[in-house]
Amino acid sequence: MADGAAIHLPKELSAALAEEAARAGVSVDALAEEAVARHLEARKTLEHFAALKANADWDLLDRVLSRQGGDAPAEDDRVPARR
Repeated sequence: MADGAAIHLPKELSAALAEEAARAGVSVDALAEEAVARHLEARKTLEHFAALKANADWDLLDRVLSRQGGDAPAEDDRVPARR
């Protein structure tokens, strides 16, 4: 890694990382950096959704999902047709 940080991996994981880096045409450091960055971002996303769940108003959700249907959407509310 560029700042001199070192990580120690089991031999099998290190070999798999080197093989994947070679297949992708990037350095082991670049692939490891990308993998760690993606993992950390995924953890942030999980934490974000856990916080949303913790603060959810489940009674409101039940009321919204169980309400009767209303009028059809106005013509200008419709999703445009794909071309």
